[in-house]
Amino acid sequence: MLNFLVAALLGLFMRYVYVGTINIPFKYSYLIHAHSHIAILGWVYLSLYSLFISGFLPTWYRKYKRLFWITQISIVGMLFSFPFQGYAAGSITFSSLHVIASYLFIFNFWRDTKEQRSPASKMIHASLLYMFISTVGLWFMAPIMALKIKGGWDQVAIQFFLHFQFNGWFVFAVLGLLFKKLNIKASQNFKKFFLYLSLSLPLTFALPVSWYFKSPIWWWSNAIGILLQLFAVWHLIQMLKPSFTAYWQRADRLKQSLILFIAISFFRKIILQSSSLLPSLAKSLVLHTNFVIGFIHLIMLGLISGFLFLFLLDYSNFYGRRLLLKIGIYLFIFGVMITEMLLFIQGLIIYLNSGVFPNFYLLLFLASVFLVLGILILGIQLYFTKKKIQQMKSFFSFEE
Repeated sequence: MLNFLVAALLGLFMRYVYVGTINIPFKYSYLIHAHSHIAILGWVYLSLYSLFISGFLPTWYRKYKRLFWITQISIVGMLFSFPFQGYAAGSITFSSLHVIASYLFIFNFWRDTKEQRSPASKMIHASLLYMFISTVGLWFMAPIMALKIKGGWDQVAIQFFLHFQFNGWFVFAVLGLLFKKLNIKASQNFKKFFLYLSLSLPLTFALPVSWYFKSPIWWWSNAIGILLQLFAVWHLIQMLKPSFTAYWQRADRLKQSLILFIAISFFRKIILQSSSLLPSLAKSLVLHTNFVIGFIHLIMLGLISGFLFLFLLDYSNFYGRRLLLKIGIYLFIFGVMITEMLLFIQGLIIYLNSGVFPNFYLLLFLASVFLVLGILILGIQLYFTKKKIQQMKSFFSFEE
């Protein structure tokens, strides 16, 4: 949670650049690197790391505890190197340390859970595979930069990493944890869902490739991928209906609000990906960064962080300070929804050549303040909770 707060503060600082009068001592692109690495690796990665071990292993073995703190050291190293030097010796060293630590985690966790065959386990194993695949994009960056290869290959490598991180590793991971929570059993719906979603992942990578390499095959690949994704969503809904109904009825209003927030984010993701089938829009996405930033934040803050907060509510006993908890989560949801609305409206206005949204940067900065306050309050609530943290076994069952 502290990593998430630091990442959010860096994001707020970057938005202040467009409205403030004080000159910042950092290069803006360096701040972007720091912000994205801390958010992805410090918040989401470590949260999923912890939930995987607590949910699928009988105890936290010593090797996972050591690996956790090695990973955190790499994150602190990136925090104190990226803002000052961007991609250089220090930041690359700490980034490489994180990648190596993630490989060790994949190897050990896969070996310790290889006998598990549930749908949840299958999703978790697939997510780890996609995490590994995503790092291929990072390793290709070194020779591309060293050889100064032109033609957009560096951007394709970055997009490869982001695509398999967000749509592969993150999405499969949170859905796997959800399946574990709801005790989803093997079924034809699960088999079809898993097959269609897995096939759609490499096919939809064709969209960012089409921004740099022109060919009709990329449009058709993306279209088939989106169609398969829609089939996957249909089977997902059919599969979750019985268990989800019981979970919804047991949930209080705060959990129901988070569930609605997650559902809205998920279906907006599907709709936005489907809209890329419009050739004119697909070609212009790379030029209108508000769309790209809005989509990344939609997955990161709406879908993934929404799930992580929901899991956190089920994991921890917060009944001693419910007011602070509610304020923190509702401020976060409000901040995400407003910033997303502003980003997509601004992107649409620019796309339609209709000018600029009035006071866009100021409103975006102010909306981001709510997001940061929500994370801060929730972090304070978590830190000072006096109630004993429940055992993780209760988190992965219907027992309260």
